[in-house]
Amino acid sequence: MKAMILAAGLGTRMRPLTNHCPKPLLPLLLQPMLDHILAQLLRHGIHDVIINLHHHADQLVRWLGDGSRWGVHLTLSFEPEILGTAGALKRVEPLLRDAPFFVLNADVLIDMDLQALWHWHCERPALLTMVLRPDPAARSYGAVIVDADDRVRLINGRPSTHVPVTGEEMMFACVQVVDPQVLEHIPSNGFSMTTSDVYPALIERHAAVYGYRYTGYWMDIGAPERYLQAHWDMLDGALGDAWSQRLPAGSHAVLHPDDMPPVASGVTFVPPVVIGPDVALAPDVCLGPYAVLSAGCRLASGAVVRDSVLWQGVQVGAGAQVRGCALATGVQVPAASTLVQAVLSA
Repeated sequence: MKAMILAAGLGTRMRPLTNHCPKPLLPLLLQPMLDHILAQLLRHGIHDVIINLHHHADQLVRWLGDGSRWGVHLTLSFEPEILGTAGALKRVEPLLRDAPFFVLNADVLIDMDLQALWHWHCERPALLTMVLRPDPAARSYGAVIVDADDRVRLINGRPSTHVPVTGEEMMFACVQVVDPQVLEHIPSNGFSMTTSDVYPALIERHAAVYGYRYTGYWMDIGAPERYLQAHWDMLDGALGDAWSQRLPAGSHAVLHPDDMPPVASGVTFVPPVVIGPDVALAPDVCLGPYAVLSAGCRLASGAVVRDSVLWQGVQVGAGAQVRGCALATGVQVPAASTLVQAVLSA
């Protein structure tokens, strides 16, 4: 089985965090988001992975290497100009011709059984299977209408038809299984499949486009508030404990009152808290609940950090309070100051 991960986006809604870091490398519990996706693919037996790159591609190339740390065969597709979903697939068409393949977004966390999805797709005469989820806000994303036989009938009101179409309104979860035949319908300058004419045109020709209903955990990490929420969900066990097995050496997860790491006396932990290696905590620091400190953070006496994610080397001055924040590498919080729901880059 093969998978393509879409990782070329600019991450504009995540600025300023993405000013100097590509969104797939934003740390999620001390590991880049892309690490969690690659580990998930490996758990489901997917060893052949293609990733498209554009924004800060050099950082992604260095971090990914040859894919050996995950045990995957990795192919990187650099796009001088962002091509969109369909264009990205068309660009690597020669690598995808032999069998159906998965397509996933690098900024979506989803706790689903990809093997089950694969078998469901193969049991049907499916040209395309879109993972769909019920969501009250489906229309704001572009509702997908599915009939009682799990066939997709409309995507954001297309294809246009004079015959009333009934069915359940669902939201596309940014995971799909695509048959290579679909690539033949993408023009050489094709752009996003979900907003172009590619998928609606298939539906209009009565092609077998199916919707796979999914009701488990899903999070689109496309905005700072959802980035923080993804951390809290993982700390609460929404995606199991696989993440804790990949914490960097020297890190500590304080999920219970008895999980106390060796730190300065007088430090208060209110679980859940995660601290990376070489974090310095002065006496009277209070961490948590929901505090994640990456490697090299420095907190002076009396500092309070809760409901916040601090990247590498963040410094919090004496008596400062940080609540509901995402602070990028190297940010310095002045002594006796208060930050609430701030998203800062150095």
